[in-house]
Amino acid sequence: MKKTFCHQAVAALLALLTVSVGAAAQATADSLSAADSLKQWVVANIETGVPIRDVLVYTDDGQEAHTILDGTFAMRESFATATFVHPKFERRVMYGGEAEGDTIWLIPSEGALNEVIIYGQRRDKSKQMNLLMSPVEAQLAQGAPQGFNPLGLFALAYDAIWGKKARHRKAMKEQKRKMILDNY
Repeated sequence: MKKTFCHQAVAALLALLTVSVGAAAQATADSLSAADSLKQWVVANIETGVPIRDVLVYTDDGQEAHTILDGTFAMRESFATATFVHPKFERRVMYGGEAEGDTIWLIPSEGALNEVIIYGQRRDKSKQMNLLMSPVEAQLAQGAPQGFNPLGLFALAYDAIWGKKARHRKAMKEQKRKMILDNY
């Protein structure tokens, strides 16, 4: 009785294994048919014909893809609309039946700028300053005192109080002299 039970259990396991292998084979066949329905396209520049990489492609049915280096991407044709987005190109919305062939053309944006690389080197400002100054000025600049300057404060106060009056008197003298010369 024990042997009969073991044989029945092994037979049941074999039957279960056969069913699961059959289901796995069916699932593999379904996935292969789904892979067969993928279509591959190329996204290219309409002016130059050069493939464009890093284009974001998304559809109304939730599919999403990016183009790779050679401008290709693969997607199921089950969409009604597909949108192509790239910063250097105009956005394009393509309808399902609109795709002719395997190439999708994008128009470059008017104000799009290609990659800009700036090279430079750090300048030593002390050398640049020394070139603009005479040797005597450079020595004076190095020996200039730092900190509070009471003489400078006095000059500022003098200019604020008496300098305005002095400038006004000088301007009046110039005006008077001009009138004398004009009437001479």
